[in-house]
Amino acid sequence: MEFTEVSSIIKKLSDKLGLNDDYFIVMSKWQQEVGNNKVELNGFKDGVLFASAKSAVYVNDLNLRKRQIINKLNQYLGKKLIKNIKCEIK
Repeated sequence: MEFTEVSSIIKKLSDKLGLNDDYFIVMSKWQQEVGNNKVELNGFKDGVLFASAKSAVYVNDLNLRKRQIINKLNQYLGKKLIKNIKCEIK
């Protein structure tokens, strides 16, 4: 019976869920760029950030500033990794 190291399993799972170093950089800068705590970052996959907001007002505000936020977050990452932000009302 062959055993797999836990760190290997965690790495594969993190990569599959999009929870790599880039995601944690984005998480650390999210509130600073969004400017409020009403929009919560939920995940990242294939260049898309997924978020949820408490009301349509916050979703609309995020959509109006989407390009600006994407540009700033990509600057923190040092590459054009984020292509879109999708936000829904929770």
